[in-house]
Amino acid sequence: MPIPMMYDKDFFKTWSSDMAYILGFLYADGNIVQTKRGNHYIAIYTADKSLLVSMRKSMKSRHKISTRISPTGCVHRIQIGSKEWFYDLDVLGLFPNKTKRMELPCIPEKYFGDFVRGYFDGDGNVWVGLVHKNRKTTLMTIQVSFTSGSYEYLRSLHESLKKRGILGGSLYHSKSGNYARLSLSIRDALKIYEIMYNTSHKLYLRRKKVVFERFVKMRS
Repeated sequence: MPIPMMYDKDFFKTWSSDMAYILGFLYADGNIVQTKRGNHYIAIYTADKSLLVSMRKSMKSRHKISTRISPTGCVHRIQIGSKEWFYDLDVLGLFPNKTKRMELPCIPEKYFGDFVRGYFDGDGNVWVGLVHKNRKTTLMTIQVSFTSGSYEYLRSLHESLKKRGILGGSLYHSKSGNYARLSLSIRDALKIYEIMYNTSHKLYLRRKKVVFERFVKMRS
């Protein structure tokens, strides 16, 4: 008989900084499955193994991290079988084949930034570079984007961000309907930086945070 793997069965019952972050990451790069045999699995995928190790530690899990090679590089995965988590995540708005139908969950204000940071680390991007290169005066800019298969999810995220100081931003829906993108630049990008990292957070992708920090340093 296989030995049951240890993990915190109550992890998604109570809000915390780490729980909100991992929930956000699951909304972006996670998957929950109920098999025909009635088994329930939760999986998290990322190219950054050290981040996955940190999330596993936060969830008090001893599950193995597997690695596979994809056309874009290494992808690391942790998969946890848990009926408890499956139904807790359903209450929080996650369900099988979530991509097209998910909506922003009701998040306590204290943990909103953690959730957004988790989603950003899973399905977000930050870019710094020069624009107006053909003009006499170029401009150093920063752009932040969030992507999703659900337009409604990004629309509700955009509305929630506006309530917290975001003034602009553009929301794009592909003609095929396969994906949507929310883009923010300079002032709003820096506001997102403040929202996401103005907490006593432990979980974050360093390479993305460093891009923000470099831009802030260049402007100071």
